[in-house]
Amino acid sequence: MRVESKSFYAGEVVDFLDADSESILGKLSTRIGMIHQGDEREQIKAWKKQIEILKEALSAQNDTTRWQIFIEMPLQRLTRRIDTVLKIGESIACVEFKIGTNRVNSSDVSQTVDYALCLRDFHSGSFGKKIIPILCSENAKNANSLAIEEAVDLVTQCALTNAENLHRCLKLVAENALGENDDHLSYDKSSYNPTPNIIHAAQELFSGHSVREIGRSDSNADDLERTSQCLTQITRETKKNKKKVICFVTGEPGSGKTLLGLNLAFALSKEESRGEPAALLSGNPPLVKVLQEAIAEDAARRQNITKKSAKQIAIQGLQNLLGFLREHKDDSPPEHVIIYDEAQRAWNAEIGEKLLGREASEPELFLEIMGRLPWAVLVCLVGPGQEINRGEEGLPLWGKALKADVNDWNVITSRQCLNGTVDLPGLLSKISEHDLNFEIADELHLKSNLRAYRNAIHGDWVSYLLKGDLQAAKATSLKMDFPPALVTRDLSAAKRWLRGRIRGGQRAGLFSSSQAVRLIADGIPPSPRSNELDAVAHWFLKAPTDFRSSNSLEKPLTEFVCQGLEIDYGCVCWGHDLIWKDTDWLPRKMRSPKWTKKLEPPASEFRINTYRVLLTRSRAGLVIYVPKGSVNDITRDPQEADDTFDALLKSGCSVLNE
Repeated sequence: MRVESKSFYAGEVVDFLDADSESILGKLSTRIGMIHQGDEREQIKAWKKQIEILKEALSAQNDTTRWQIFIEMPLQRLTRRIDTVLKIGESIACVEFKIGTNRVNSSDVSQTVDYALCLRDFHSGSFGKKIIPILCSENAKNANSLAIEEAVDLVTQCALTNAENLHRCLKLVAENALGENDDHLSYDKSSYNPTPNIIHAAQELFSGHSVREIGRSDSNADDLERTSQCLTQITRETKKNKKKVICFVTGEPGSGKTLLGLNLAFALSKEESRGEPAALLSGNPPLVKVLQEAIAEDAARRQNITKKSAKQIAIQGLQNLLGFLREHKDDSPPEHVIIYDEAQRAWNAEIGEKLLGREASEPELFLEIMGRLPWAVLVCLVGPGQEINRGEEGLPLWGKALKADVNDWNVITSRQCLNGTVDLPGLLSKISEHDLNFEIADELHLKSNLRAYRNAIHGDWVSYLLKGDLQAAKATSLKMDFPPALVTRDLSAAKRWLRGRIRGGQRAGLFSSSQAVRLIADGIPPSPRSNELDAVAHWFLKAPTDFRSSNSLEKPLTEFVCQGLEIDYGCVCWGHDLIWKDTDWLPRKMRSPKWTKKLEPPASEFRINTYRVLLTRSRAGLVIYVPKGSVNDITRDPQEADDTFDALLKSGCSVLNE
């Protein structure tokens, strides 16, 4: 039985050259007709020209017996395809055609590089292979790359060419191509498992795609999908039976908890037609601001509406937690389903008095507000070691509030939430299991790390490092394909490393602790504050050429404004607020003109968690800058800096070698 290829056309180049152009075009036309996408006539016209250019360029090669070709190779499930992939031994040319154009467009270059990076990071058949992005602008003058640049992390700079010079560009690729090819179908059927960042994921979920459509197709995605289906089923049964249910979902930083919450909120809101929307609430204003802005910009473009109108729609599904509590302190909310992001950061009654004028904890207020409804589902997303503020007492507060509540909530929870872990006090920390009406659902624990897609056990390494168990951290690092982080004493070198990796639509940026106040002496300015929301949104969303963008590498973000968000490559600027002393970390606070000797719990735990947040913001790669200090400054002791640097090396980090 004939096997249908994933690519619209897949085969050996020698067969492609022998085949009639019309028959190749017929195969492509049949596939595009099956998906009914866009203007098919214009697409077929472009393909006809593309086939002509390819045949001419490939016929000019000395030997194509080990060349394979894939036309319209699908990457994203969201209708994105690479025009042409040429596999030459162990090298892969990723060719994007711009038919009819007479100039090179920077956005086209970015698109081509993005495709190459997607192959490197998410396409199993391309793992470990050199990838050369090539932009062929048909009639562009002076588009003739004279050399193929050295690859950085397996991907070269984008080679620029036109139809006339494509054959020369491909010869340059072939000159350095080593190895032999397997059967072309084995490459074509390789799995593609993309991991979207939270900003792009929010845009796609809001536009109507599901978490399955935008995510991976491996066990990591199955994990996320299983949890999503479990929560959807719980919601339907709760509504049918007019009950009140609270669900606790656990997962390490980067496991997809916020993605899960967005999926549930937007999917349920789109299903509803009876005035019963769902909403994701976050007590992290920068996260809410960035995602609302990103969703609004994307929705305005897709739906051809004003950004203001799009933002009003986005605000319905993604809201500020404190605003929700204030608005509904005396009435019932319109949402029967509320998803609370970072529920382990719930604050106590003292903070409730300060923020809302009521001596009640955050869990007590939530149960009271949602308890006024005839039925309600409260989904609490919980991550370990993320508490970074005074008064955040987390899951034990939820346990006490549920014990005292009169509305008889049914609790469905992961085992990790119920009993707790090393980094997470559980619901039963201060009450008995007889005080709760609960059931355990293993589907409510996300086991995989989706953020660090190139280093899946990065979160384990961070946990061991911050516990001070350098030996366990080192052992974990040895299981990784890449070092968990690179370390350097030279900030300029760290920035050069980051700039070398800012390609396509990828982002890089600096991070620092809010209490690392002496980094300013090393040329690192203060971060935007948590109430400077526009500055934070610009940092994540502005174009790389904009000085306000993270890619300018001018300003760092602290734990308070980056928590829950992510970029591709990050540099953590390590401060003297957390130093290695003898056999463990020493958290401390600046009391001018010197550091305190040691912070006591819970402040010390908040400081450790600060660095946990900072060290888990990067998706593709991480560099840590440890300043050298100054013998003339008691707040920047060189020996303390040296000891911290040495501890990071002992934990499995590698020295940045440019």
